[in-house]
Amino acid sequence: MDEKIMPANLHVEVEKVRAWLTTNRWVDQYDGWWSDGGVVSALQHFLASVQPQDWSADDVTDLLYLLEQSSTDYIAELVTKNEPMTLAIARHSLARGCVAGDDLAEQLGYCIQHRDEAEALLIEFMRDGHERTRRLALLSLAELQSTAVPTLAVAAWDSGDEYPRMGALSALKSIGSELFPVYLSRALEDGRENLLSLARKYADELAKENRLP
Repeated sequence: MDEKIMPANLHVEVEKVRAWLTTNRWVDQYDGWWSDGGVVSALQHFLASVQPQDWSADDVTDLLYLLEQSSTDYIAELVTKNEPMTLAIARHSLARGCVAGDDLAEQLGYCIQHRDEAEALLIEFMRDGHERTRRLALLSLAELQSTAVPTLAVAAWDSGDEYPRMGALSALKSIGSELFPVYLSRALEDGRENLLSLARKYADELAKENRLP
């Protein structure tokens, strides 16, 4: 008789990651991510077996930990494989101070069937202290065509920092805002390398569109 193979336990595998990181710096060098019965296998089994409404506090802690530590998008894709799951883990993230906020702010932009709730959560992520989380939240709001985007984009631009300005410009373009040409001109005048490169790309696209018959 074949011996039954027990599925990997999520909490056990997460503890192995924590222990490994006490003496190692780079989490992506941990061999147990993709091994048979390792972290990804345990995560897949857990998510298939336990519904979001049944997650314990320890479950949430470990899910957010993996999101925060992982250097691959695949973990975020697993934890946000459907809209109810995305909304659930995003609510837990906000309740715990926006843990893994950048990953979740990005994934909320795909919650088309739950647009109103996703938008409300993204507005909360816009208050996070991390610039990247706020920028990704703004871009996700633009994906959802939120009416809040123009005001939030102008506020991001007014920070004066390069990356928030890049996010603001992209968000205004995404929603087709009448403010986009105004801020495109300002971006072209800004002069900083990354913002200028993005602005030139958008200006070239706009010029091609205007040449179409």
